[in-house]
Formats: sequence, structure tokens, C-alpha cells
Amino acid sequence: MRSTFSGLNTATRGLYAQQVALDTTGHNISNSNTEGYSRQRVNTSTTRPETIYGGVGQMQVGTGVSVDTITRTRNSFLDQQMWKESASLGYGSTSDTTWGKVEGVFREEAPDFGVQTVLNNFWNSWQTLSSYGSNASSRTAVRERGAELTEAVKHASEQLKNLIKDTNENMIVKVSDINDITGQIFALNRQVSNIEVGDRDHANDLRDKRDLLVDKLSKLGNVRVYENANHNYIVQMGDVTLVDANRATKLGTVSGPDPDYGYEVRSVVVQGSVPLQKVEFASGEMRAMQEANTTLAKGYLDKLATVSKFLLQDFNGIHRTGYGSDNSTNTNFFGKDGIDYKTNPPATNGEWLKALQVNSELYAAAGLEKIAAKTADIKSVVQSNASGGAGTVTGSYTPPAGSENKFMNFQLTMTANGLQYSIRDEHQNVVETNMAAASNGTGGYTLPYGLTFTIASPGAKVGDSYSFSVPQGNASGDNATLLANALKEPTAAESVLKGVLKRVSGLPKISRR
Repeated sequence: MRSTFSGLNTATRGLYAQQVALDTTGHNISNSNTEGYSRQRVNTSTTRPETIYGGVGQMQVGTGVSVDTITRTRNSFLDQQMWKESASLGYGSTSDTTWGKVEGVFREEAPDFGVQTVLNNFWNSWQTLSSYGSNASSRTAVRERGAELTEAVKHASEQLKNLIKDTNENMIVKVSDINDITGQIFALNRQVSNIEVGDRDHANDLRDKRDLLVDKLSKLGNVRVYENANHNYIVQMGDVTLVDANRATKLGTVSGPDPDYGYEVRSVVVQGSVPLQKVEFASGEMRAMQEANTTLAKGYLDKLATVSKFLLQDFNGIHRTGYGSDNSTNTNFFGKDGIDYKTNPPATNGEWLKALQVNSELYAAAGLEKIAAKTADIKSVVQSNASGGAGTVTGSYTPPAGSENKFMNFQLTMTANGLQYSIRDEHQNVVETNMAAASNGTGGYTLPYGLTFTIASPGAKVGDSYSFSVPQGNASGDNATLLANALKEPTAAESVLKGVLKRVSGLPKISRR
């Protein structure tokens, strides 16, 4: 016979179950704005029925409801996906910030003109000098625009080094954050495991806290999370297990000098590992910071070093072959004088950047006269009789006093009395006509203004003629033209100046993974 209080027990169970449901609903509402909170639900089931006997035999009478568990409405698969994408977001946002800083280094807008603008100004100054080779103000402009270029390159390199320094400091902070988070996850592992032993209870709020910590950790690096049989989280980041059932592994940082530029290179390592185990991150903020130091910032430092290398080697090479208004030659425009940077190159990219400066000799007394705006190249000799001996001009042309700005066109004719020369200016007016003196019986002839003319075997016949032109003296800007062209279209394979400056002045936006 059923107990008189059976019905009351059923009602009591129902009231209790609904009270738990109401309490849980209130808990959900109260935590609607709590970071990391997961909505909870009450899982109920019918209680064991009671057997009674009636007119037709046995019958099952329900005895009410029981509260089995209170669980979170959370999907572990979605958690794993979210953690993966969170790492991508952390990588993308940090990389985007870093790219913005690099773009700031090479900003071309006023008042902070970048390397490309300063290079254009330098090119324009050489273009002007090519038209006014003997003009002192044009020479001063070339020297000062060159100084601006060296300062722009060095300033950009220092800004990139400062970016690396800031990233190093931020990396130390983030490693501390990782250690703090993993320490908390390890502590929560203990609490969750103690509550859920035997799988009879669910530590919902503690699990929320633990998952929230993993959320934060996933922005820093690529985390992989597994749950063992005792409900402990096994957390791995990079190639290191940071948290397991027994310990939380601490990370640290070590530093050493960059072999090229000497700035501090900071790496993440496992504390106490022997030998030190470096940690490489596949994604997240930590990956973006590692790339900023090892790839991005250093990559653009390398490009600036390429600019410096071009100016010291290729540009200097053209300048060294030219002549100043004082007829000096073999003068460097950049770096130190007397050094051929092709045969004596600096050892590292950092040394290339340090070496970049306008040659101090150009600031000395009469230093402007050493700027090699002209060449000493003799234009090719043209001869009237192809079967006659070829003519060769040697010597260093020295312009005649009072006519240094005039174009000189030599016309040579073999006569019965020897080699006769006639010199015309740029207007084809005859400047001088005379006989060339034979030089020591070698088949050579001495011409005015430091030149020697030699006719190869079988020699010239009477009536054979030769012609050639010489530079325009101090007003010549033919070497300035060559130098200007080199700035826009370097020809040496290692001198990718145009491409380098195009990349550093038009940086691409980061594409998020």
C-alpha cells in the first residue's frame, strides 16, 4: 500500500527542481555581463516510479522529478576553433600595428619627408648641376642634398632599431602575462579536478574561469588544449607543454647581439632548460613580435643597408672616375676619401650604414671644387681612311686659360710636313691651327692642353684625317648626368636602389591569416 505522504513527496521534489531551475536562471541573469561566463542549465530526469497493484495487475506510478546535473551550455569543438582564430586575430592585429610603425618610419608626407623624397631632391640637384657644372651654388646644393639623404637613411635605421627595442620590451611583458595565465590555469586544474572527481559534479564557474584564461592565452600564441581523464587541462603553446596535471612550465627571455647591426635580439625560452630550449610560435601576438624583430624590421634595415652600399660602391665609383673643377679625380662623394668600397667593403650591413656620410673633404677649403661634375673622356676618334692606322688619344685634358667653358673639337690632317691640327669651339669657330710636334720618334704627336695623339701601324697617308672632341671644361656636367641617371636606374646587379626605395616608400598593408 502506498504511503500517505507519497503525493507530498512528489510535490516536494517538483518544487525543489523548479527552485533549482529558478536559482540557475537568476545566476545566468546576474552574470549576463560577466566576461567568460557560460549560460548554465539544469538537467532533470524522472525519479524511480513506484509499483502498485490494481484491478488489472501492476502499475507504475510516477514519483516526481530529480535534479541530475547543472551543466554549461558550451561546445568544446567551438572553443577549439575560437582559440585557433583568436591566435590569428592576435597575430594580425599586432602585425598591423607593427606595419603602421614601419610605414611611419618611411612616411613621405610633410613635414616628415622619407628616404624616397630626399633621394628625389638629391637627384634633382645633380640634374641642375649637369646644366651648370661650374656654378658654386649648384655644387653646394648637391653636397647638402647628399647630406640630407645620409641623415634620412640613418634616421630611418635608428627608428627601426627603436621599433625592435620596443618589441623586445613588449615581449618581456607578454612572457610575464603567459606565465601568470598558465599559473592560474594550473591552480584551477586542481580545483576542477577535486570537485569533479568521480564525475558526479560539474565545476561550471571554475571551468568558465579556466576557459577565459585560455581565451586570453590564445591571443598570445597558438594554443592546443586537451582534457585528461581527471579533468585537467593540458595546454601546449608552440612546441612546449605549458600546463599539465603536475606543473606549470615557466617561460623566460634571453638576449644577444644581432650579428649585422649589434642591437639586442631577444628570444623566448623555457626557464631552467639545459640547454636552453627556444620557443617558436606559429601564430598569435608572440609570433608577430618575433617576425617584427627577425624578419620585418631587420628586413627593412637590410634594404637601407642596400641603399648605403649602392651609394658607397656604385655611386662613388662613377664619382671617382669624374673630375672636379680643380681637375681632381678619384674622389669619393660618400664615405671617407681614399677608400675604394668595392675592394675594401665593410664587413656587415650595419657597418655599411655607419660608413654612409658625405665625404668630409667636400667640406674643406675648396672642397666644392672636388665634386666631379665632368668627365675626362675623349670622344671616339673618327678617321677618314679605314685602311690607315687607327688614332688614339691619351693624356688628361687641361682647358686653356680663359676658355675653360668652351667645347673643343680637334681636326687632325696628315700632310707632307707632318700632322696638322685645327681646334674649333662649340660654334665651329677656329681657335687654333698648328703643326703637332712629333714625340721622341715613337709615332706619337704632342697636341695642346696635355693631349698626345698616336697613329698605329701602318700609319697615316697624306690626306688622311682624324677628328675627336674633348669635354667642355668646368662648365661640363656630363658626369653629373651619369650620377643622376645612376640614382634612378642603377645598373649593377647588386644595386637594387630603385626597387628598394619603391618598397620602403609604398609598404603593403598586412594581410591577416
